[in-house]
Amino acid sequence: MFFHSINETLSLSLLHPGMAPELYRLVDDNRTHLSPWLGWVAHTASPADSGEFIRRSLHDHAEGKRLICGLHVHQECVRLIGLVSFNEIMPATGRASLGYWLGARWQGRGLMTQACQAMTQLAFKHYDLQKVQISAATGNTRSRAVCERLGARLEGVITRAESVNGVVHDHAVYGLDRDIHH
Repeated sequence: MFFHSINETLSLSLLHPGMAPELYRLVDDNRTHLSPWLGWVAHTASPADSGEFIRRSLHDHAEGKRLICGLHVHQECVRLIGLVSFNEIMPATGRASLGYWLGARWQGRGLMTQACQAMTQLAFKHYDLQKVQISAATGNTRSRAVCERLGARLEGVITRAESVNGVVHDHAVYGLDRDIHH
């Protein structure tokens, strides 16, 4: 099982089936916060839905296609606070697409920036990739701020990139190149 300690209070781990109830609770508690940006939230109606997502992500991980990690904070107990993932790993082009989300109460502490830095290093060192790409809705200022704190370069904007719950979003596409960030 993949586990990566970022620091004494923050870690990443591969999702596993036992996390389904906790993942569902986190999504359910943050439904209003996540729904404007993430279309899958509306389709997460039960712990079984989270379990199926975990099952598919483990299958894709075994095939080398994705790496979906839980982001955990270690305080009184270990708690799942969000996800950070390589939504696609593309060895042929030397690129991975990075995605992330965080429960609302954990925002503003730099936790996601730390997690994305760890994932970027994993992309460059473990997977030997050349580029990490992040796509964020142009109106999602918090997600875009993570990209900027990472030192990612804005490569362009894709208009009408995604429809989330009937709202069409443009996407800002950012890139982190190995030669610059390694």
